[in-house]
This record gives sequence, C-alpha cells and structure tokens, in this order.
Amino acid sequence: MRKHIFWLFAILVVVAFAISACGQTEATEETVAGFQIPAPEEGKYNVAFVYVGPHDDGGWSQSHDVGRMYVEENVADVHTAYIENVPEGADSEQVIRSLARKGFDVIFTTSFGFMDASEIVAEEFPDVDIIHVSGYKANGENFGNLMGAMEDMKYLAGMLAGSRAKMDGNPKLGYMATFAIPEELRLGNAFALGAQQTCPECTIDVLFLKPGMIPYSNKKALNPCSRWCAGCYDRCGHTCSRHCCS
Repeated sequence: MRKHIFWLFAILVVVAFAISACGQTEATEETVAGFQIPAPEEGKYNVAFVYVGPHDDGGWSQSHDVGRMYVEENVADVHTAYIENVPEGADSEQVIRSLARKGFDVIFTTSFGFMDASEIVAEEFPDVDIIHVSGYKANGENFGNLMGAMEDMKYLAGMLAGSRAKMDGNPKLGYMATFAIPEELRLGNAFALGAQQTCPECTIDVLFLKPGMIPYSNKKALNPCSRWCAGCYDRCGHTCSRHCCS
C-alpha cells in the first residue's frame, strides 16, 4: 500500500511540474531564429508588429512604431509588442508563426517581403488575424492587407518638382525607389503623372537602390546617390530610411 501511495505521489509531482512549466512558457519570452519572441498579456487584446528594420530607423519602421505606441497609450486594454530587424523569408515565417502560437490576437507584418510568410501562417492559425502592409494577398477571413494612399502625396510632389524644374529651365528629374514591387511602381507613377501636369517636357531618371534600407550612418553607401543623376534639378524618392538626396 505504501509503495502504491509513493508512486501516486511521484506521478502527481511530475504532473504538477509539467503544468507549471507549460504555464511558464506561455507567460515568458522565448528565442526563435535568434529573435526574442515577446509574450502576450493575459486579459488584454494583444497586438504584435514585425519590422524589417530598426524601430527607430527614422523612416518606414519607425512610422509604424509611432502608430504602435499611440495605440498602446490611447486604447484601453490593449497590449502591443514588436520584433525588429526581421529578414524577409524563412526567418520571418518562423517569427510570425511564433507570435501566433504565443497567443497574439492580431499581427501586423510591415514589409512587402513578409507577404507569403503571412499568408502561410494565417492558414495555420485561423483564429489569429494577420494584416500585411503594402501587399496584395488576402483570404477574406483572417488575412488581409492595407496601405495608405501615399500616391496622393507623391502626385503633389511630382507637380511641385515639375513646376520648379520648368520655372528654372531644367526639365530633368530623378526618382529613387527600393525594389520594383507594386507599391513602388504605384508611387513612382504618381510622381511622374504629377510632374507631367506641370512640366510635360520633363523626363525622369529612376534609380532602384536594392536594398532600400541603407543605414543613415553608412556614408559610403550614400555616395552613389550623390553622384547619381548628375544635372537633375530635383531628386525625390520612396525609401525606407533617412538617406534621401537633396
């Protein structure tokens, strides 16, 4: 009898430790693909952001992080978290999947190259909403996309650039973009249409940076921009960081 009681007690202890360990895993951070995966907060609506660059890059990723902080500070019962510098491809898929598995209610993936990974994870976790920024895929259920009407501002910028170029008698403009993806093509076309309105004779030289994220501190990386489009009156672009040539 004593032996049976001993074994029963031992089993209960093992089960208790196992339950405790499982609960601890859900409440703490873990490392996946070299990234710290944050934990959601119980009793709150948990929102995660995945950034392709630093959260303080002064451009693309920081703009999303400003929005994240606004939500954190102004919407009740919402907890937000982010993971930065996530490469596009297999690593992003692992990171998104880990956030979904952790229990985040919605995940914003904020780079065009996260689109396929977002689609795959959304199919695996139908109860998690995944919103992809700048892409074009959706499933009509828990996976969608969004993008601001940035082409309106690009159109106005093109009108301004064309007007000034015409005024100064130099009908040559320059435009910098990152990759030839739908978002970049739409914005570049808007700039060109705006310039055409005020300077029909203007021509535009286009430079694709590949990649778009050039660290602001990397002076050597900026030099090609300063030499590009010699003689251009104005250089405008849509890039991820603080490296627009004037």
